[in-house]
Amino acid sequence: MQYTGATHSEEALRLLASVAEQLKFPLTSILRKAELGTLTGDLSLVDANAIQMHANAALTLVDSYLLGLQLLSSQQSLPLEPVSVSSLLVDVAHELQAMAKQYDMKLELHIGGKYEPVMAHRAGLRAALVSLGYALVESYPHAGGHIRLAVHRTPHGIVTGVYGDYQQINAAQWRTALDLKGKAAQPFTALTGNAGAGLFVAEAILQAMETRLRVSKYQKQKGLATTLQPSQQLHFV
Repeated sequence: MQYTGATHSEEALRLLASVAEQLKFPLTSILRKAELGTLTGDLSLVDANAIQMHANAALTLVDSYLLGLQLLSSQQSLPLEPVSVSSLLVDVAHELQAMAKQYDMKLELHIGGKYEPVMAHRAGLRAALVSLGYALVESYPHAGGHIRLAVHRTPHGIVTGVYGDYQQINAAQWRTALDLKGKAAQPFTALTGNAGAGLFVAEAILQAMETRLRVSKYQKQKGLATTLQPSQQLHFV
């Protein structure tokens, strides 16, 4: 998907506003934990793992935003290559494991079968799925749940995304959230606890690959996913 100058400018500003709002949470959390140790003089009260997790989530969001901004500003079609979704999801699962553990959640990887490579931008797809995963882990509707990274085949292509106990989300709410991004502190009302910036960054990156992020169902779970087209080439990247 290509953007005109005006459209790109507006999109970039709204994405920036969403990211700025989202960054308040991890930075505030880090600040409060550091203040606790300073005020009490007891460094044992400082949760180093939590600080590291929040800092990593913030840095990942910024990196993904910068990539999304770069892709949005490009006037050329994004070069796509054959990518193994299965191997990519393994990398994404490793990236999300620390946050899932911090939130007392079980992270599952579900790859039901063998899949041919899809046409994608590998770094972009990885950034989109990590950003999506962080956002959905952070806004899970209850403690002690489990979240699933999954890939499955449909008549429309190979679908990959993040699923869990998100029965409250629907396509209409997601469309509204896209309209409200950068304009409301919590544009996606179906998810609580964050500004949804990770979702919007993922959507921007996926748009550059000529696909979209959408509400999806898989094995009685709901979440957000994207549909990718199989590569006609026979080699893996």
